[in-house]
Amino acid sequence: MRPPTRIDVSERRFFGLTFRQLAILSTAAGLALACLVGLRTWPFWLRIVLVLAFAAVGLIWAFWQSQGQNLEQRLLDVLIFHRRTRYLLHRAVRDHAQARTAWPAVEARPAAQPRKARAATALTWRPALLWITANALGIAILSGLTLWLAQGGAHQLRLIWHGF
Repeated sequence: MRPPTRIDVSERRFFGLTFRQLAILSTAAGLALACLVGLRTWPFWLRIVLVLAFAAVGLIWAFWQSQGQNLEQRLLDVLIFHRRTRYLLHRAVRDHAQARTAWPAVEARPAAQPRKARAATALTWRPALLWITANALGIAILSGLTLWLAQGGAHQLRLIWHGF
């Protein structure tokens, strides 16, 4: 007996939610809780507005679909569409003689020339602004979280976890 080969991991469910939806909702809930508990010096109504904003963004991000695409796929398609360098036209105007082939007259072949060694090519990949920005934001978030944990954040999390 062989295991099934056509398993779509993204369709696995946990309490009726996919793992993607669970990750998005848990992150939004964590941010909302952090705003509610962590910003005690702010007015209560402002903290509630922030909690509702995080909850709305999390719900929209987790459950919104348009034409069978979720939010990440839709945004990626829009970015790819606007970054492409050429636009394809349906039934573009062509030259009438484009399909004709002109064969050269039969002539004697010239003597074979020795092949030249290919020159080494330089890499042409350059990171785009979106790539650099995403990496810089990720590094900044990780650095900030590390510094916060090192300066007493781990103790605060332990107190919250075990109760005051």
